Amino acid sequence: MKEFSIPLMEKYTRPVIKLYNLPALIDTGAVIPVISIFPSIFEKYFDSKLILENGTISGIGGDELGAVYSLANFKIGDLIFEDFEVFVPYEPRLQFPILLSANLFHGMIYEIDTINKKFTVRMNDDQPFNREFKIRKVRGNL
Repeated sequence: MKEFSIPLMEKYTRPVIKLYNLPALIDTGAVIPVISIFPSIFEKYFDSKLILENGTISGIGGDELGAVYSLANFKIGDLIFEDFEVFVPYEPRLQFPILLSANLFHGMIYEIDTINKKFTVRMNDDQPFNREFKIRKVRGNL
């Protein structure tokens, strides 16, 4: 079994790690990863390719309009998403700039250890660290 750990950010009681110098919330209820910064800043900060404009996602806060981008080599610890699709809302409203959905870690064991302040991911030796994540439309919704 292989594993890696990322420290949890001390100032939060929720599971938040630092990615790309931004706070990233691990949201076990989310199915779509979100980077909630203004698109103009997003495009400067990340090497990205626009996949879909005017997409809508629905969540507890209601519907959100934005775009889907593909990022090359997005890293979460030792995981490298060679093709990582992410939703970027047109009007950032989230408290945390990056929201990591639980399904990014599908087929892995992930542990949020609030005592030792770390997020640990374990995976079988035959599972690759290099991955892809694609957003699909279902019944007209992302």
